[in-house]
Amino acid sequence: MKKQNIFASAQMIVFHPVLKENSSIRVQYFKYLRKLLRVVKWDRRKYTKSQLAFYRDKLCDGKKESGGGKNIALVSGFCYLMPFDLTIMLGFHDKLVHTKKSAAIIDTMASDFKLSREAAAFLERELEAGLGDEAAWKDVMGHREVKKYLPYLKMVRDNIMFIKRQPYNILITATMSAGKSTLLNAFAGKDISLVQTMACTSKIHTIISKPFEDGVVSEHDYDMFMNASTEELLRDNENNKSSKIMVGTYFNSELGGQRMILYDSPGVNSSEHPEHADICQDMIHSGKYRLMIYVLNAAQLGTTDEERHLETVAKSLGRARIIFVLNKADQPISREEDINGVIERQRRFLSEKGFCNPVICPVSAEAAYLVKKSRSEGLTRLEQRGMEMYMNKFERYSLAPYYEQQLHCAPMNSSEDETQMLFQNCGFAYLEKVIKHLKNGGTINGSGIC
Repeated sequence: MKKQNIFASAQMIVFHPVLKENSSIRVQYFKYLRKLLRVVKWDRRKYTKSQLAFYRDKLCDGKKESGGGKNIALVSGFCYLMPFDLTIMLGFHDKLVHTKKSAAIIDTMASDFKLSREAAAFLERELEAGLGDEAAWKDVMGHREVKKYLPYLKMVRDNIMFIKRQPYNILITATMSAGKSTLLNAFAGKDISLVQTMACTSKIHTIISKPFEDGVVSEHDYDMFMNASTEELLRDNENNKSSKIMVGTYFNSELGGQRMILYDSPGVNSSEHPEHADICQDMIHSGKYRLMIYVLNAAQLGTTDEERHLETVAKSLGRARIIFVLNKADQPISREEDINGVIERQRRFLSEKGFCNPVICPVSAEAAYLVKKSRSEGLTRLEQRGMEMYMNKFERYSLAPYYEQQLHCAPMNSSEDETQMLFQNCGFAYLEKVIKHLKNGGTINGSGIC
């Protein structure tokens, strides 16, 4: 399995039935999983080490790994869940089953649990299921030994089947200060990208969606964290000499549960870091994406840097689709010119640069980010005032009519929830629907290259 795909996995340990047991059993469960990995020396892998650290944190509560009583977990019936933990902790490695090492794991479990030959064979069948074998899953879900764990195992199955699906790749590009990082944070509903006006990294951020919310964000930026802190996510690790940073998270709202990968390229117009433009152009030329999201700053349209970058995109886009996200859409709105006038001016500009009937999606990514953050962790007093300002402005200048009339998006129901109405009025709810529509094979007229 590709390295980036393992970050599409939810951390199933946060839903694990063993968490309902007392601390002694949880600790013993962790110690036994670690023992199995040490039997075949698989505990030395970088990814597995990181998973072990996360499992230790969830199961041992920061305590010393000294469970009460011998083999407490081994008589609790949890042995039939361990194969699925192993597949996750080993990154769904394709050589996990039918090898001498997997046989050694099965033999160890069969001996410790005093299992029959038939039961040992079922453990191996579970390993196959944990790697995505659909026929194996039919056998597992109908087996009497795991009947009481079926709700949890259904989540495990949904997780691996999600990972096996072909992801929909999206490249996000922009000149500096367009608000690309805020847009990414708004998609995720959490801080995964550093927001600042200066160029902050020369790497491609590969942001990978998970099937459901597990409450954690995983990151590989030289170091690997299955539960990365905000500080770790926003820090560029100087030891990472590669060109990539990988992040796994759940995308809140409409894009939740969609198998997607967002490639966030560096800003192209940094005078201090001219190599950023080369990295971005290489990614554009690669063609490793189905959709490009080009982020425009509504308050700074038509700059020289913008013109140059649009020319590069027009020459290199190939068969991929493109939509233009007009971010900070509230800033140019005035009594003299409404948002439709701003969009029309930008439409003419893009047409002159070679884009036929460009699809333009006006939004305020900051307003959408504040809405999502308010639902999950609450806002600071300053953020709350900012959200109230957006509520007032977008109540008067809602972007919903534009999406419904110009892009023919289905109208959304009005709500008594002010934050939900802001999410719609600022355009972001519609933007997510447009992206989901395109991902699922839908079409929107325009965004061709003349």
